[in-house]
Amino acid sequence: MKLSRIAAVVLAATIALPAAAESIAVVNGVAIDKKELDAAVANIVQSSGGKAQDNPELREQLKTSLITREVILQEARKRQLDKQPLFTQRLDDIRNEMLREALFADIAKQAPVSDAQIKSVYDKLAAQQTGSKEIHARQITLKSEADAQKVIADLKKGAKFDELVKTRSIDPNAKQSNGEMGWGNLNRMDPPLAAALKDIRKGQTSSKPYQSPLGWHVFKVEDIRDAKLPSLDEAKPQIGRQLQEEAIAKAVEDLRAKAKIQ
Repeated sequence: MKLSRIAAVVLAATIALPAAAESIAVVNGVAIDKKELDAAVANIVQSSGGKAQDNPELREQLKTSLITREVILQEARKRQLDKQPLFTQRLDDIRNEMLREALFADIAKQAPVSDAQIKSVYDKLAAQQTGSKEIHARQITLKSEADAQKVIADLKKGAKFDELVKTRSIDPNAKQSNGEMGWGNLNRMDPPLAAALKDIRKGQTSSKPYQSPLGWHVFKVEDIRDAKLPSLDEAKPQIGRQLQEEAIAKAVEDLRAKAKIQ
C-alpha cells in the first residue's frame, strides 16, 4: 500500500472516531479531565459574583488543587479507607439525603407553583394587613411578676429604660441588644402579646407585666407605623417557596398514608 494511501486511512479513522478526552494532568496513570477544571473554574467565577475571572492564574491554582485531590484520593483508596464501615455508613447517609432532596425536587417539578396561586396567597395577606399596625418595641425580661412590678414602679419614678435593660434583664443578650425586639405586625403576633403591645402608646412603657414561657416582660414601644406589604414582585419568591414546601409536605403525608407501616 502506498504511503499516501496509508495516510488517508489513518486520517479517515481519526475523523470517524470520537475525540479523546483532553486531560490537564496524569497522576500515577490516572488522567484528570479538562472538563473537571472547566467546571471548577465556572463554579468559582459564578459564586464570586463577578469578582473572580477565568484567567491562566486561576486555572493554574485550580489545576494544582485537582492534582492534590487526586493524590489524596488515590492514597485513601490504596489504604482501603473507602471499605471501612464508618465510611460506607456515612456514604449511605449522604446518598439517602441526596435521594430525599431529589424526591422533593421532583415533587416540586411535577406540581409547579403557578402565578395564580401566588397571587391568591398575596391577596389574602394584603386583606389581613389592611389597616394593621407594626410596632417597634424593646423589652426587659424578669424572673418573677414581683420583679416586673418593681421595674414598672421604677420607670414611673423616672428610671431610664436603657439602664434597667442592662442591669435588671435576665436575657443574657440584653446588654448587647438593649432589649431589642425589632418590628412586628400586630395581626401576625400571638393575640395576648399583640393585646399587651397595642395598649402601649409610642414612647411609653408597660403599665402591667406580660408573662411568657421565658419569664415576665416589661415593654417599651419605640415607634408605631402602618403595616407595609411588599409588592407582589417582592413577595413572589418567598410565597412561591412557601407553597412548594406545603406541596412537598402534603405529598409526604400522602405517601405515609398509603404506606404499610407495622
